[in-house]
Amino acid sequence: MKFFLILLVIPVLSFAQSPEIKLNLVAEGFSSVVDITTAGDDRLFIVDGNQIKILSNGQVLMTPFLDLTNQVTWIMAVAFHPNYLENGYFYVKYKANDASCVISRFSKSLFDENLAEINSELILFSYLNNDGHEGGDLEFAKDGYLYTTTGDGASGVRGTLGDEFGNAQNLTTVKGKMLRFDVDSPSYIPATNPFQTLGDGIPDEIIGFGLRNPWKFSFDRLTGDIWIGDVGQDSFEEVDFVAAGTFENKNYGWSCYEGNMLHLTQNCSINTNNFVFPIITFEGYNFNGNQPASVIGGFVYRGSKYPELNGYYCYADYNSGKFWLLKRLPNGQITNDLKGVLMTNPITFGEDRNGELFVATFDKIYQISACGIEQNLTLNSSITSTSYFSALNAIESAAQISNAARVIFSATNKIELNAGFKTDSGVTFTAQIIGCR
Repeated sequence: MKFFLILLVIPVLSFAQSPEIKLNLVAEGFSSVVDITTAGDDRLFIVDGNQIKILSNGQVLMTPFLDLTNQVTWIMAVAFHPNYLENGYFYVKYKANDASCVISRFSKSLFDENLAEINSELILFSYLNNDGHEGGDLEFAKDGYLYTTTGDGASGVRGTLGDEFGNAQNLTTVKGKMLRFDVDSPSYIPATNPFQTLGDGIPDEIIGFGLRNPWKFSFDRLTGDIWIGDVGQDSFEEVDFVAAGTFENKNYGWSCYEGNMLHLTQNCSINTNNFVFPIITFEGYNFNGNQPASVIGGFVYRGSKYPELNGYYCYADYNSGKFWLLKRLPNGQITNDLKGVLMTNPITFGEDRNGELFVATFDKIYQISACGIEQNLTLNSSITSTSYFSALNAIESAAQISNAARVIFSATNKIELNAGFKTDSGVTFTAQIIGCR
């Protein structure tokens, strides 16, 4: 049941406590899922081993969208051009059989939207990585540029100091870096990339450095901010945050720091004014009862099905299966709530064209849903600011809503509006029976 009044003002929703989250199975039968993304329509594109598959209307299409089984070791990620529905271009990052990490452009078939043209490959960028940390993600930002992260190329063997080749703080190598491309420019290099002095020995693609193994990163589709999950050595896992428009020349710390802790101090000699310290860390192997830990970077929720999730960054740990909801408040402070162990070995997150969130193990894909933390709510006092109220069972309200607020009630079984309930002109009020599904 829904009620709508005239809309005058829609400020940003604010929530006192983070909601509970639930994982709902969407599809299974995969072998090695590592990426989930959208091409701007209702389909989801799933990177599974050496193939990219399509999930459409709840079904995995029998024929892969792209099959590189005979050409590559594995596909790391796929990203669709912002104008994909017009130009048909998409970009694939993969590990080639010669150990190179490659970013290539492909085109969709002119005759079947569910097939790519395998012979359309145009290599954009490649580098030799051997067998160490590769990073792996590939994303378009709101600025229209294509971003990728790279690992430091180290083995990450337990009990070592890590970064044995010193790559992360070395600007002459693309390893341990964030790279940015202008795929619509003949040079592929955005004019704002910071290291373009002739003869400086620094690859022009680099815009940030000091990363260890940034397996997954994402952009907030509303603000354009970047969130990076960077897997630690033995001490700390970290999530990094950088506001939109300030990505250039950032030093994410490794291996001078691991998380906020000094690590290899001899690597602290360059660009010390540009350090980006983690927005959050959690304990790794050394401080976790000798249990492994590997952060899996997620997404900020900007969908519409679960407004109580709005603005929360959802991320997880591969080894423990723990999930967190993190929110960055306007004053720069954060809330970070552990939501519990929700699955075994989460490996990647994704979002559809509407901003709804998904998470996967190697063989299954789940959609993330949310619900309130109270069983029943009774609301009788006045409501004068934008608010969201959610209950696992029922809401009863005799409240008076005023001050051009936007108010949403959400419950699983019942919403009861009792005598005295009132909404003033200019208020937007919605009642929805959805709960945690």
